[in-house]
Amino acid sequence: MIRSSKGPKGFGRFWLADVQIGLSGWMVQVGLFVTLVAVHSATVMATVILLATLPSLLLGPVVGAWLDRHDGPGTAASVLIGQAILLPLIGLLLTHHVIAMTALYALYNALGSAGASARQQLRYRVVSPAHWADVNVRLGSVTGITTIVGALLGGTVAIWGLMTLLILAAILRLLSSGLLASLVSMARARPVEHLPDPHRSFGRTVGDGFRALRDFPAASSVLIVGIAWGLIGGSYDVLLTDYGVRLLHGGGWGVSGLYVTDGTGVLLGTFVARWIRSRWRPHAYGLAYLLQGLFWTLFAVSHTWNMAIPWLLAMRMASGLIIAWDTTLLLETVSPQLHSRVYSLHNATYGAVGKLSLALTALLLALAGPQGIAVAAGVGSMLVGTTWWVVIGRRWPPSAAPTTEGSQLPKPT
Repeated sequence: MIRSSKGPKGFGRFWLADVQIGLSGWMVQVGLFVTLVAVHSATVMATVILLATLPSLLLGPVVGAWLDRHDGPGTAASVLIGQAILLPLIGLLLTHHVIAMTALYALYNALGSAGASARQQLRYRVVSPAHWADVNVRLGSVTGITTIVGALLGGTVAIWGLMTLLILAAILRLLSSGLLASLVSMARARPVEHLPDPHRSFGRTVGDGFRALRDFPAASSVLIVGIAWGLIGGSYDVLLTDYGVRLLHGGGWGVSGLYVTDGTGVLLGTFVARWIRSRWRPHAYGLAYLLQGLFWTLFAVSHTWNMAIPWLLAMRMASGLIIAWDTTLLLETVSPQLHSRVYSLHNATYGAVGKLSLALTALLLALAGPQGIAVAAGVGSMLVGTTWWVVIGRRWPPSAAPTTEGSQLPKPT
């Protein structure tokens, strides 16, 4: 049962921190991307994005292993301070020193990847296991809120200028750091049930994360579904932008309108997710992938705003259900001492295949067109959801089994 409408103790600070982090992320993305295209070119922008995101994807499993070995509840706050310091430097270097800027942007993204896993670790330290699923669902609404506000900010970014945007983003990161730092004492007050083996090498600690994919097949299935959707839907932003600008003739504000619809759908989906009983969660998770693909396909063949908006709203409502339950289903069957490694692997693999999807989209746009690619992604999502439910979801294990006392690390091979 949910303790109260306000959520468990400390939830408000987690929620506000996530909102500020999400909004600052939108500011950085919009500001950097627009300025890179204006000052350099779209090719330079694509190159910078690729080079600056690869290190964070490659280091994900290592970061997760480090977090599982070290009881550092303050890590989540510390990485936000590091990012806040880097943002103004990135803005100063962007015009005339793009190589140095790319290096700092890569460091910024690597800290962001570590911060995402550290925040998840801190949540599970502060909140009791009985409320983990509730917190994950409630925090899923942040994606919808930041998408709506970020889309509206995207329409006015040219007025502010890059440095103003980056400084505002840095201030939001510092405020978020303060909120998370205030939760450290609560985390330290809760005893750590699963301490790492001090004699186990760091290499073996990293290896345990990969072996967990074999020893915890239910969690592996969620990770694989994420990989499949990353490959299918990694080009979502490109396709949505093309629809708003060219196919629906809406220009920049048309794209903003689509993203406002996107965020509204996610908010509604996460709200609905809170009222579905836990035993129905895996069934609805598979169904959500099916509906997400169906509604995305219907959106792809729409030619007017009156048709496109309702289908996109319905599609993102299904996505909201997936966002609400993804982390819970991923971690509820995994031993607590492996949480950070499995969570980091999930983020890294999803991000990596998303970049591959972008590359494939660039190659196939001239051959299949945006509608052809979007329809293929919709059909792929339907196949992913149906397959997952048939193979795994309909026999999903009890959520309490591996996360209670007595769970063990997988034996080394």
